[in-house]
This record gives sequence, structure tokens and C-alpha cells, in this order.
Amino acid sequence: MKTLHVFWKDLLILSKDRGTYINLFVLPLMFSIVLTIALGGVFGGGKSDSPVTIPVAASGTQAEAVAQTITSIPGITWRATNADDAKAAVDQGKSIGAVLVSRDGKGIDFYEDPSQLTNAQLLYGQISAALHASHAASQAARLGQAVKSSGNPQAEALAESVANEQGVSLTTSRAGNRDSSAQPTAAEQYIPGFTVAFLFFIASTIAQYLFMERERGTLRRLLTSPVSRSSILAGKLLPTILIGFVQVVVIFAVGRLAFGMTLGSPAALFLVTCAAVAAANGFGLMITSLSKTQAQATGLATLLVFTLATVAGCYVPLSLMPGFMQSIALATPQGWAMQAYQSIIMKGADSLEILPSVGVLVAFSLAFFGIGLVRFRFEER
Repeated sequence: MKTLHVFWKDLLILSKDRGTYINLFVLPLMFSIVLTIALGGVFGGGKSDSPVTIPVAASGTQAEAVAQTITSIPGITWRATNADDAKAAVDQGKSIGAVLVSRDGKGIDFYEDPSQLTNAQLLYGQISAALHASHAASQAARLGQAVKSSGNPQAEALAESVANEQGVSLTTSRAGNRDSSAQPTAAEQYIPGFTVAFLFFIASTIAQYLFMERERGTLRRLLTSPVSRSSILAGKLLPTILIGFVQVVVIFAVGRLAFGMTLGSPAALFLVTCAAVAAANGFGLMITSLSKTQAQATGLATLLVFTLATVAGCYVPLSLMPGFMQSIALATPQGWAMQAYQSIIMKGADSLEILPSVGVLVAFSLAFFGIGLVRFRFEER
């Protein structure tokens, strides 16, 4: 009950602070709405850059002869490989498509990435045109032979056979585990992006109120009550935890109502939000415990929150960043939260699919809270 009393008192204090509303609600909503509207035409969804290397799988003399026709298409780097590796390159987003030639050379499957469908279809058209041209040239040569041997009673039958001969069958299939919206729209980037970024700004609010309580001696007086230190801190953090949930709900609601953004599984969103809010509050407690003054804590929190949010892909899609930065993003809680939210929104991931991301966020939370509880001082030194 003591913890709930502390929670209620601090919640009333926070609810009267207009700065809290501005920092945690007005700013992220303003950035999300303005940038979504301003850059909606720039995003649009779907990858625009087409990898120039296309894997070709052809095994056997006849298959290799057909593959040679395809690989003669200029402007593209063709890479000979086996069928499994060719499909894997498309599944992993390393290529827009793969050419799979049957052993008898009579059939070709163009295995395309649906997230890069425009570029894949252009390549499909080039392959189809090359095969038709090759088949027409072969028919013309064989008809010429038939004409030359017209004194042969079988010439007429040979010419008719060549004219009716079908070319190589070219079909398409799509990678089943690639999503057609691999590149986010403006709303899918900025709504979760600014939600995650400003969710961690709660660290500054936590630092402000805990230092204020320490300076007033409130924390010291609470130590005289029959309540454990962890329970006191829990009561102090419950208001900011509640605010974090409200913050996520409000911003995502704006994304849905104003921009028609798909939200995906409510259960999955709830799990990620629980883990992200916990990580943000743990982060705030850790920053407060490692700082000697409120100014130091606020400065450190601002520096880290902006830097980590940028690296995590909150402001710019990770797919547009260098490979090493994409790896660094997975060393931040913001990166895992962004990955989870976008998987739910863009790919329809369910609760089971985002559990690894939730698990990592929980691990961050435990580490942050652990450091915060050990290092936090209830009295000034």
C-alpha cells in the first residue's frame, strides 16, 4: 500500500507539470505528423535500389546452353550457383530475383523478391525477350536448313515441325518469406520511430523528479517508513511507466486515425510496449543513479537518447544505413524496439515472432534496473 501511496502522490505531481506533456506527447506527435506529411512522397514503400548481381542455377549441358543465352544480357552481373543458394540470396534480400533452369533446359523459373517487384518484373521482361529472340533465331536457322534441303521429301515436314516448335517455358514464383513492404512508408517509419525515441526521453523526467525529491529530503523521510528501498523506487517509477503506456497509445492512435497506418496484432504490440516502457524507465533510473546532479543527468540522458535513437533507425530507415550501423543498432534497446514494432506493423508479425525482440528488451531492462538499484542514493552526499 505504501508503494501505491507514493505512486499516487507522484502521479498527481507529474499531471500538473505542463513540461511533461510537451516533452512526452506534444513533441513526438509534432515531429511524427509533420515529417510523415512532408516526406510521404519520398518513402512510398518498397525498395528502389536493385542489386545488380543475379544468381543463375543451371546444371547439365542443355541447361547451361539456355543459361548462356540469359547471361548474355548486358548491364547485369550474373553469378553461377546452385538452386538452394540462388533462392537463399533472394530470401535474404540480397538479390531481386534468381534464374533457375531445369536440367533439360525446357523450363525456367524466375524466383523473384516481392518487396522489389518493379525491378524484378523489369528483369523478367529482359529475360523473356532474350529467350524469345534466341528461339526465333534458332527457328530461322533450322527453317533455312529445311529450305536448302527442299529436294528431300522430308523437308516440308521438317519445316512445319520447326515452325510449330515451342520455345523455353519461362515462369515466375515469389519468395514466400519476403514481405512486399520491406521499405517503410513515412507513417511506418516516423510513428514508431518517434514513439520509441521520445519514450526514452522519460529518463529526463525521472532524473528531474528523483533529484527534486532527494533535495527536498522526501526520499530520506521515506526511508524511515517500513518500506523497502526497491518498493519506494517502484512507487516513484509507476507514474512514468503509466505515462509511457499512454504515450505509445496516443501516438499510435494518431498514426492509425490520421494516416491509416496498419497496427497489426494488439497482443504483440502490448508485449513490445511493456518491454520497451520497462527498458526506458530502467534507463532513466540508471542515468539518474550514475549522475551527481540533475543538470548532469539531463544532459547525459539527452545526449544518449538522441544518439541511440539515431543509430537505432528511429529517424532514418536502417536499410538506408551502412552495414556496420545496422549491426550497431542491435546493441541498443531502441533498435530492438523499432525492429519489433515495424515487424508487427509492416509484416504482420504475431506475439511468437516478436518474442526474441521482447526478450532482449527485458534483458536491457533488468540490466538497467540492476545498475540503478545498486547505485541509486536516497540522500545527498
